[in-house]
Amino acid sequence: MMMDEDQPKTLYVGNLSRDVTEALILQVFSQIGPCKNCKMIIDTAGNDPYCFVEFYENRHAAAALAAMNGRKILGKDMKVNWASMPGSQKKDTSNHFHVFVGDLSPEISTDDVRAAFAPFGKIS
Repeated sequence: MMMDEDQPKTLYVGNLSRDVTEALILQVFSQIGPCKNCKMIIDTAGNDPYCFVEFYENRHAAAALAAMNGRKILGKDMKVNWASMPGSQKKDTSNHFHVFVGDLSPEISTDDVRAAFAPFGKIS
């Protein structure tokens, strides 16, 4: 399917227990559809780990997002989102610097984040 090439297939999975492994994530998410890859990010500063799960097909990623967001794994509710916004994958970001900001209160808006980072330069 050529149409699927432009569709996102990678999910961000956060709010994980420190006991969660890549193998466990793959086992859980593979119930939805075949997973291509899982990359666990362990924060040395002591924050909770998170990971990126890549599916072969967008439809499986979308189904996993719907099914897994908020699901409890090892006592913690997973937060599942798209790793990148649909449609933005073809944009050249080679000269961009990315900062991930997570665990924000639901009251924080995009404008609040922009205002906080505006003093440091142009924001896309």
